[in-house]
Amino acid sequence: MTSSVHLQGAPVRPDLLEEEVAQRCAWLIRYRRLAVGGVFAATALASLALGLDVPVAWLCAAGGALLALNEGFRLLLARMRRSRVGPRGFSRLAEAQFLTDWTVLILLVHLTGGLSSPLLAFFVFHAIIAAILLPPRGSYLHALGGVLVVVALAGFEWTGALPHRPIPGLWTVPHDEPVAVATAVLSFAVVVLGANHLAGSISRRLWSRTIESLALMERFEQEAERLRVLHDIARAVNSSLVLDEVLGRIVEATAHTLRGKASSIRLLDDERRVLKCRAAHGLSPEYLAKGDIEVDRSPVDHPALEGWAVQVPDVAAATALQFPDEAAREGIRSMISAPLLVRGRAIGVLRLYSADPRRWGQEEETFLMAIASQGAVAIENASAYRRLEELEAAKSRFVFQVAHELKSPVAAVRQMLSLIESGIVSDPAEHRRLVARCQVRSADLQATIDDLLALGSLKRRLPEANVRPVALSDVLVPVEERVAPSVGEKRLDLSIRCEAGGPVVSMDPDDLRKLLGNLLENAVKYTPAGGAVRLLAERRGDRVFVECSDTGIGIPADALPRLFDEFYRAPNARESHPGTGLGLSLVKRIVDLYHGEVRVDSEIGRGTTFTVILPAA
Repeated sequence: MTSSVHLQGAPVRPDLLEEEVAQRCAWLIRYRRLAVGGVFAATALASLALGLDVPVAWLCAAGGALLALNEGFRLLLARMRRSRVGPRGFSRLAEAQFLTDWTVLILLVHLTGGLSSPLLAFFVFHAIIAAILLPPRGSYLHALGGVLVVVALAGFEWTGALPHRPIPGLWTVPHDEPVAVATAVLSFAVVVLGANHLAGSISRRLWSRTIESLALMERFEQEAERLRVLHDIARAVNSSLVLDEVLGRIVEATAHTLRGKASSIRLLDDERRVLKCRAAHGLSPEYLAKGDIEVDRSPVDHPALEGWAVQVPDVAAATALQFPDEAAREGIRSMISAPLLVRGRAIGVLRLYSADPRRWGQEEETFLMAIASQGAVAIENASAYRRLEELEAAKSRFVFQVAHELKSPVAAVRQMLSLIESGIVSDPAEHRRLVARCQVRSADLQATIDDLLALGSLKRRLPEANVRPVALSDVLVPVEERVAPSVGEKRLDLSIRCEAGGPVVSMDPDDLRKLLGNLLENAVKYTPAGGAVRLLAERRGDRVFVECSDTGIGIPADALPRLFDEFYRAPNARESHPGTGLGLSLVKRIVDLYHGEVRVDSEIGRGTTFTVILPAA
């Protein structure tokens, strides 16, 4: 018997085949107990009931020896089951049992009349059992061996080498007549070999069905295990928003279910140039410390990041890996990668590693893709939750900042109106000054409210409502007038370069006014006294470039990615000036609305340059 059987390309697990052969060995042991009982019962029946002259002592001794041997086989079988010797080991145990049976059976035949013994029929039974329990070649050899030992016994009794022991009262074959002996032996051989052949033909079909059943049972167990794993992963994804915990469960389940050496999850950085390890199972710290994977230096990851499962059946022969030597030292001989897709866009890869060169089947590849989908859902859920927390915190900050921004002008206006109303200030000139200050504060309050309304209105508005060609020079005039008081107060060097009547863009004039106003007001606001602010507007080809630069406080590099988020303000901006963080959000919203682009270059303490690019009219 072989230790591994294949069905349609899928190997049957040796442990399943081993258990099947072990059960057949156990059945043979139970059957032999019945045979031993039959020996004692037949001896008693022949001697006591029928009064036949049979060698009772010899027959009982043979039965006792067979019983002792059978008990030894039972103990050996139990020990072999604990040691997991494999299907071949149990097959050899079955062969040893048949050889023992032939030996004891030929002794019983000799003691009960040789070719005249009624026990010759048990050779036929054993030939059938051998055909059922042993592979075809082994069963034929055992059947032929049974025929040969009977032929040898007949020859020894014919020549007188062994005494002939007939049982008086039973039909006998003359042991010294060649024709009678040859006829009996030939008939016995035909019956035994014929029975073995017929039983073997049926048994082979049954054995084939057994192997198919084992393969189907194994496949069912695998599918059930995979469904359980997917269910557990889905439950973990839905019950926990701790990303590292969920990803750790995913890589562990992947390696265990697909019988891999290890597994890992790597995620793309913001620039989509590097795959960073986020979770791993079964990999050594030395291997993980080798560094991040650069996508440009790892061609094997390109199709994975395009949405395909990618296999490397033999790492030693692969040329598309960034770290082949490190993989070899880690004991990795093959790998398969599946993409982590969020709304059709890859954010990373799920890898499975094997210690042997191999190619994974379609079912395994599909299962890995399903696990990767669950991993992508976990990442998306955790990211959405983290973003929600950030938005909630930003909203709280925004509400506080808005309340602060609104509180100051409202309190100042109320205080000045209270002075006027109480009559404490009676000088008309002082009255006019307080009224003017009230108007300034009211204007600041109105500006904040306008920004809030503008930001809200841009979220769901289409730009076509009031779009027309607008010259930037026409809009910059009122914008410059708005910042003039602050420019004069801080003694800034303000330079605006824009040719008269141009350049021209197709926009809602109010949107363009908000865009340029926020850029220029931010530059003036965050530039210290005595600094400089420059604004250049010009057409380059089919696009209009607006560059607004200052010599202000600058923006930290780690704040640049979130600079246009609603309510966000860089740390140094929060420390230097009050504000709501809506200005640049409004700029980005307007630029996106008109299919433009905005860029930022900044250096702490040296200034910032905003470049807005819009389609020319």
